[in-house]
Amino acid sequence: MSAADSLLLLLLFAAAAGLGWYFARRSLRAPAPAGRAQVSAEYFQGLNYLLNEEPDKALEVFIRMVDLDADTVDTHFALGALFRKRGETERAIKVHQNLVARPDLPREARARALNELAEDYFKAGLFDRAEQVYGQLARGAVRRELGLLGLVRIYELQRDWEQAIGAMDQLASTSGRAGGETVAHYCCELAQEAVGRGDLLAARHWLKRAQGADRQGVRGAMMRAQVAQLEGDHRLAVRLYEQALERDGGFLVDVLPELRRSYAELGKAGEFGHWLEAALAKHPEWRPGVAFAAIADGGFDDPTTRQCIVDFVASNPILTEILEMLRPTLASDGGRDAAIRRISRAMQRIARASPRYRCNVCGFSGNTLYWQCPSCRTWGATRPVTKFRFEAMLDPRAVPRESGPNR
Repeated sequence: MSAADSLLLLLLFAAAAGLGWYFARRSLRAPAPAGRAQVSAEYFQGLNYLLNEEPDKALEVFIRMVDLDADTVDTHFALGALFRKRGETERAIKVHQNLVARPDLPREARARALNELAEDYFKAGLFDRAEQVYGQLARGAVRRELGLLGLVRIYELQRDWEQAIGAMDQLASTSGRAGGETVAHYCCELAQEAVGRGDLLAARHWLKRAQGADRQGVRGAMMRAQVAQLEGDHRLAVRLYEQALERDGGFLVDVLPELRRSYAELGKAGEFGHWLEAALAKHPEWRPGVAFAAIADGGFDDPTTRQCIVDFVASNPILTEILEMLRPTLASDGGRDAAIRRISRAMQRIARASPRYRCNVCGFSGNTLYWQCPSCRTWGATRPVTKFRFEAMLDPRAVPRESGPNR
């Protein structure tokens, strides 16, 4: 038995002991009703069944006790939590259904029982039933926020983004918590689905709603730029990609190649270098990210990105040693510049053999940008990786795979 299970059993023992003390005190003052004495004895009987690994018998005893005394409700919650934690969801459901069915249960306890029952259904994978119970809780006056949070969780898993938007709007009005950033992600998901089926009009509609929910969202700016590219409006795409980088320079590796492409489509490939030079003067902290993006992409050939790569190599003692070793052997082929090109090609292979994205919350990594981390379900925590994993050089056959934090 785990430590958590042992703790719950200890709490049950404490509850039983407390009731025993309470009944003993009352027995000194007045004759105890038969029901009260029976409750105390049944507690110990139920606990004995639990310790002897006879949960069905214990469950029968504890459920029978609810009909005798409302003071046992907390013990039932502890028992239900124990069953659910052990994966015995059917027994947990039975405990909480029995509580919900009681007509004399106080409103707060009933709301708590509804939430626990919904959690049982959710853990059992019965999402339709969980949705019904969460909805019942969300329509009530007690613990309404828990019901709405449960609905949001289910709608996210089902990718029912419009329902999720409605639940988040209700949650914001109920609790006062700001949910604009999350709603913007829902709108972007709907826009992405619209792009996938070629409906750019619907995509623009949802992206406009995303912008209204979170005016500083980098994802919305990147997606609006993508739609502009699809529509051939590269002038707008350039403006939106530049706007996205101003909001979050961490996405250089994703944005720079697309931005350079839109400049080229406008016949202004040379102006890309001028823009980048001005941007780096304003944001010198971008220089390593520009070097990583240029090396990983392999298609940049302007003086500004070349200088960023040179600076990156010079800032790394190991790469500097390799550069000095290569220069004499490549003297007839351009010396230092040829050596840097060789190093860049090697680092490009390293970048392509490494995960491209990593969640800052749980460490999940992979080659796909999930705006909601598949592992911890956090929105907006997954970021592009902008550092070279040199250990990838030890195994040239290394193939990037999606992995959790412990892989």
